[in-house]
Amino acid sequence: MSIERKRNFKRVKSFFDSKLEEVGYDGIIGVADFRKVYEDLMPVQKIKLENICGEQFQNIVRKGSIICIATAYPEHTIDAIDVRLDNETIDKTAWNIYAHEYHKLNKLLNTISENIADIFGEIPIPATIERVAVKNVNEYYRMTVSHRVIAENAGLGWRGKNELIINDNFSCAIRFTSVITTLPLTQGKKVKTSCRECTACLDACHFLKNKEKLKNYREACRRYIAQLNLDAEVCGKCVKACYRNSIFSDRFKLNETIPNSIKMRATL
Repeated sequence: MSIERKRNFKRVKSFFDSKLEEVGYDGIIGVADFRKVYEDLMPVQKIKLENICGEQFQNIVRKGSIICIATAYPEHTIDAIDVRLDNETIDKTAWNIYAHEYHKLNKLLNTISENIADIFGEIPIPATIERVAVKNVNEYYRMTVSHRVIAENAGLGWRGKNELIINDNFSCAIRFTSVITTLPLTQGKKVKTSCRECTACLDACHFLKNKEKLKNYREACRRYIAQLNLDAEVCGKCVKACYRNSIFSDRFKLNETIPNSIKMRATL
């Protein structure tokens, strides 16, 4: 069985790598045990996962996995976050470079996950839902399944102090989507948290730094993002801080090359 699992994973990874190569992006792939992911989800997200699986749910719980795929932001888009003009006002034109990349990566991930689902006969879980009007951050939770929980159980990185998944190579400058499967695959395991004494992300964000004091720091974060009024519901200051200023900044490395936009448009 272990040989079959390794062979199947190699097939899926090879397909994923080929898709990324077509558009000039870097990325990672891993597999989580379905049951462990389900057990770690919020109650409302457990219901969402049950609904996604439908009549197959009980069978998937017994022998299923979730393939987690991620693409990394190009380096120049991370450096566009929170750029200031000479008078210290926000340069929204620069910051929107990151916002536009957020849209692009979500579309790319959805396309690839749907391709994987079509080829291997499985169920894709869409990337982050965008442009949905909510009155409170809690409304987001029942709309999709946490890809961070999946990525964490797939061993693609550890949960950082900013609550994002931090990968050894790409920091937290990555976006995820997932595919539910009963295909026998080699599964990963959670990675031990390695932030240690690092406070780079906390120092960059008032809400993170005071998350233990705030009633709901995620809602405070959502409201801050809304008032930024960028072309996507993003901020990214903690991402930039982790990549550029953390104790692992010498280890992290994003692709400096701008991906082939012509191929990208053709793929999407």
